[in-house]
Amino acid sequence: MANDLKKRIMRRVYGIWLVKRVIPTAGGSALFVGIALKETAQRFFVAKIFSNFMEVAGSNAWAIPNFIASAMNKLEPSVLVLTAGAGLIGFSLAVKLWRSVKVMSQNPNLATVTVKR
Repeated sequence: MANDLKKRIMRRVYGIWLVKRVIPTAGGSALFVGIALKETAQRFFVAKIFSNFMEVAGSNAWAIPNFIASAMNKLEPSVLVLTAGAGLIGFSLAVKLWRSVKVMSQNPNLATVTVKR
């Protein structure tokens, strides 16, 4: 009976941790990446840029940095700022989530429920 109670309590603790830590971080990251992708899709044709990139990458790999610099120079400032900001925020949230998962995996007391008999 005590083990069953302990398991139920620990499941709730982990559930609360998931709701407080993982879901907002993952949701925030997905939200900012989604905003950046939507804004990007409204401003320019992504498939054409990708096909041009593949042509450059296929012909000369050393031309890729020049292609990226040229593409960034031709962007509207609002798109550039929004995309860069969303990318930075999304990256920082992903790093925060990764660190939380790493701590959970390194500390077995946090990651699993141990039952002593």
